[in-house]
Amino acid sequence: MFSTFLNKEDFHFLDLSVFINCIPEKILFYYYNSFIRINLETYHQMKEWVPVEDSPKSCLNQWLELLETEIGARDDLIILQENEYLNEIGPYYYGPANTRVYFYKLSAMSNEPLTSSDFAVLFNLHKTPALDKKLQKYYKSRKTLKKATRNHEDLLTDLEMCLEALHQITKINHHCDHLKMLLNQRKELLLQEDLLPAEPEAIIAKPQKPEEPQLTFSSLLAINHSKKRQLEYVKECSDYNRRMKIYLIRYREHEKACERFKIALQDWEENHLQLAEKCIDQIEEAAAKLKTAQGLLEMYQFILDKSYIHKNYHHIQAITTCKNYLETGRANDLQDCMNLYEEERHWREIKASQERIENTIYFLQTESDSPAAACASNLIASTLDSK
Repeated sequence: MFSTFLNKEDFHFLDLSVFINCIPEKILFYYYNSFIRINLETYHQMKEWVPVEDSPKSCLNQWLELLETEIGARDDLIILQENEYLNEIGPYYYGPANTRVYFYKLSAMSNEPLTSSDFAVLFNLHKTPALDKKLQKYYKSRKTLKKATRNHEDLLTDLEMCLEALHQITKINHHCDHLKMLLNQRKELLLQEDLLPAEPEAIIAKPQKPEEPQLTFSSLLAINHSKKRQLEYVKECSDYNRRMKIYLIRYREHEKACERFKIALQDWEENHLQLAEKCIDQIEEAAAKLKTAQGLLEMYQFILDKSYIHKNYHHIQAITTCKNYLETGRANDLQDCMNLYEEERHWREIKASQERIENTIYFLQTESDSPAAACASNLIASTLDSK
């Protein structure tokens, strides 16, 4: 959904604006059986913004309640801040949506986070476009019209209504695509028999302690070699101790994640039922919206079908151009409009073809010393001779 409508492949990173402007329920709606990642700096910015947001029902306060209390990340976030060897903690489980939450403190992430503006696009796609009253009135007049009049004003009105109908059809088609994708996702979720909270990721491999070297002192060369091996061993031990310290810290966080996973499994039966009920409700709602949208599409398509202009010109560029012809007096009727449109389109194609030829000639002239250019010139010459 995010890649289709927002052209973003990675949709798991969230910007501060999301937490300021959107309540958790509306965001987690798009992360059923998925996960989100929150920068530690973003979390601290949320805390700084809280005094400004006095209402306990503000978006920020709802998010902090969810992150700190409901999924229990408050104390661990302090550890993440203070421990230089920790870069990420999680997953934390939000059972009602089967959503996992991770926190990280690497500020130089290559991933571009989603903003509240991105989600506003999705929210608008989810809403059924309002009925255009002007188009509805015109639809009724065209439906009951017995004799098609074609004076100048009628033609302009018809073209204007066709333009608006095309804009509405485009908007509704995007809305329908969004609903169909949502329907497929929710149905797949309901049909997934082995749906469970995801296990924590595997812990990093335990560091191997370096082997103590066998030292010999039988000769001066052996003594020098032994000293070198001993220095290397001391360095390896120091590196091992550092890696072991990191391993133990991360292993402790992994153990805590496993404990959270066990609790999530214990609560899963109830949360799974709630999630299934939500999916069913959302499927029914989406199906009803699709039915409403289909009715609007049929009405707007009827306006196009009954239009005075030929169906080959039922696109925005052609209708806009023809409307301009009528308004500026370049054409008196639709036939004149279509003739002018075809003539100008023909000349545009000729001009574009001429520009391509000129570019090719320029390229051949600038590359005249190359063997490829010589071959191309010979080929063109032979083609012209054959004609």
